[in-house]
Amino acid sequence: MSKYTPHTRNITAVFRSASAEQIASALDWYADAHRVAESLAVKNGLTLSASAGIIAALSPMQSWGANVNLAARFMATPGGLTSGYLGANLAKARAILAGTDAGTLLTSPKVGAFYAGILHAGQTDMVCVDRHAYDIAVNRRLTDDTRPKMTRGQYAAIADMYKRAARILSRETEQAMSAAQVQAVCWVVWRARYWSAGAFDKHSV
Repeated sequence: MSKYTPHTRNITAVFRSASAEQIASALDWYADAHRVAESLAVKNGLTLSASAGIIAALSPMQSWGANVNLAARFMATPGGLTSGYLGANLAKARAILAGTDAGTLLTSPKVGAFYAGILHAGQTDMVCVDRHAYDIAVNRRLTDDTRPKMTRGQYAAIADMYKRAARILSRETEQAMSAAQVQAVCWVVWRARYWSAGAFDKHSV
């Protein structure tokens, strides 16, 4: 993958540098997101799958807080919003609101993995390989100009590294962890490490 070589050991090293507090909070990140999706589903008379799917569909280029606020406004609007965000993503969210299965509609690897993470409260090996997850895998703090664009095959290869890391770390800590949870812990560590460099500004995709 370009001049940057991702490796499982980079992921495990970042995880091992996490404090107990970082691990505890990050392992619950997707569970908290799941509860947000549940709350919005109940409030708007939707299924959990639809609520999680709408949140995921509206997640690209958003902070988590902005993502939730937009999803809440979207679900509260009859028929869903038609403007104010990326048109293609709004269209997917409206299709989910109308009854289309989110799992079949959200075909982007990152967005699909984010949906699965929310839906299953982090108990999934579908990994949201965002820019931070990539940087962690190559052990470099990159920028949008220096970070290569991943193909689907390269995305899958890095996702597999997070899966391997989860197996290694689960044995090491004697605590079962999914690949999604390992990615969340690494993200929290990476964000804290590069807080002043802007690594905290986007949550996932």
